Amino acid sequence: MFVLRSTAVAAALLLFSGLPVPAQTPTAQPEMTTLKSAFIPGDKTIFYDDFTDMSAGDAPPHFKVRGAAPELQAAGDVRQLTISQRGSIFPNVTALPKNFTYEAEIKFDPKGREIAHLILLSGTKQVLVYSTTASPNQCDLQVQLKAPKYQDLGRKRLQMSWAEPSKLALWVQDGRLRIFVNGEKQLDFNQIEMPAISGVEFAHDFYGPPQSFGYRTVRFAESTPDFSQVITSAGRFVTHGILFDTASDRLKPESAPVIQSIAKGLETNPNLRLLIEGHTDSVGNAAANMDLSRRRAEAVKSVLVTQFKIDAARLTTAGLGATKPVDTNDTPQGRAQNRRVELVKK
Repeated sequence: MFVLRSTAVAAALLLFSGLPVPAQTPTAQPEMTTLKSAFIPGDKTIFYDDFTDMSAGDAPPHFKVRGAAPELQAAGDVRQLTISQRGSIFPNVTALPKNFTYEAEIKFDPKGREIAHLILLSGTKQVLVYSTTASPNQCDLQVQLKAPKYQDLGRKRLQMSWAEPSKLALWVQDGRLRIFVNGEKQLDFNQIEMPAISGVEFAHDFYGPPQSFGYRTVRFAESTPDFSQVITSAGRFVTHGILFDTASDRLKPESAPVIQSIAKGLETNPNLRLLIEGHTDSVGNAAANMDLSRRRAEAVKSVLVTQFKIDAARLTTAGLGATKPVDTNDTPQGRAQNRRVELVKK
C-alpha cells in the first residue's frame, strides 16, 4: 500500500484534485537569536549548479572538463557530480568581484586521502589555492596565496565524520578571507591583496585505494550588502540567504545571519515597516508554489515577531510564487535566483 510521507505531497495532491487544502500547522522554527552569526551567503548569484539539468553520460554543461571525466550519480532527490580520478573541472565563471562568497556541498567518502582544491585564477596564473583533504575521521584545510607574492596563509586539522555531506565555504570581504566548514569558522586572514580573479578551477587528487567524492551544489555570489543601508537607499532588500527545507516553510539554521541583520535594522529604526515577499521558481504546481511562498513569508515574519520581539503590526507578508521571476527557470542558476525573499520598505 502506498503511504503519503509528506504533508507537502498531500497538499499538492489536494490542489490537483480541486479540493480545499486544510490549514497548515505552524512549523516549529530553529532558534535564530542564539545561532552564531558567522557566514553570510553572498546575495547576487554569479554561478550556481545543482546538476539538475545534466543527464547520465553527459559532460556537465556548466563546467569545462580537463583530465578524467566526472560522472553524474542520482538516487531519489540526490544528484551529485562524482569525481573518482585526478583531473580538473572549470565552472563557467569569467570574473569574480572583489567581495564574494563560495559555497559547496560535497559528499566525501575517504578510504585513503581525497583532496579537493579550489583554485582562483588571474588569466592562467594561480592566485589562491584552498585545499580540503578528507581522510578517515579527519579533515585538513590549507590556504595558500600564490600571487602577487607566495604566502602559506594557514592550515588547520579537524576531527570529522563523513557520514553526511560537508558544507564548505569561503568569504572574501574587504581584504579579509574566512574559511568555514559546516557553518563554523575555521580560518580567518586579513590584509589579503589579490589581483582581479578571471577564472576558477576545481582540481582533485586521490591517494590510496579507489575512492570518490561528489559535488551536490556549487555557488559563487557577490557578497551581501548591509541590510539597513540597502533598505534605506533602495527601499527593497533582496536576499538568497534566507533558506528553507525543500518544499517546506521550515527555515534552515544557516538563515540566522541574514535574519539577525534584518532584526537589527528593525530595532535600530523603529519607524521602519516592511512587506515580506516570498518567491519560488516555477518547478511544480503553480497553486502549490503560491501557497508555499506565502507560508515562507509568514515564517520569516513569525521568527522576527516571536524570537526578536518585533511588533507584528510593522510587518506584512505576501506570497508571489513564481509570478515575478528575475531570471530564467530553465537552468539551475536561474531557478536559484528566483527562489528568494524580498523585503520592501512601506
